[in-house]
Amino acid sequence: MRLAIALYALSALLCLMPALPAHADWKAANPAVEEAARQPRIAAAIAAAMRLDRAILAHDVDVFSAMFTDDAVVNNPFNRIARKADAVSNFNTGLIDYTTLDRSIEYAATRGAHDVVLMGEEHLTPVGKAGVAGKRVKRRTTEVWTDESGEWKLALRQATIYLAK
Repeated sequence: MRLAIALYALSALLCLMPALPAHADWKAANPAVEEAARQPRIAAAIAAAMRLDRAILAHDVDVFSAMFTDDAVVNNPFNRIARKADAVSNFNTGLIDYTTLDRSIEYAATRGAHDVVLMGEEHLTPVGKAGVAGKRVKRRTTEVWTDESGEWKLALRQATIYLAK
């Protein structure tokens, strides 16, 4: 009887697992980033980065697309240069599809009147066609966020996978 109850509870828990929300978060890797994140422009750029990450996890193509400048360029983890349209296409075809996405920001600074640079590491779990589906991936990133249009948008991004377990 106890085994039957335990199996029932386990099966109920397993049924709920797909309903668990995907996870995105960021952390400051050092005190300098903690301090920088208090600056309004840097805080706004980090918030924009988190909106982009949440759009990826929610499969929200409209928000994902809106987070890029029209002339955005990305050197993606597949070692290819992608423009905004390419990134949106990769998102629509499942090449950009994760269940978790956590950022460790190691450098955050303003550049000029409109830009913020974020550098660090991402830990993510891809699904689908990402080539490393189900593996925990670490990659180095550099991003330039701009508010030139009045909204924070991603202008430049470089990402390099260095570990997939």
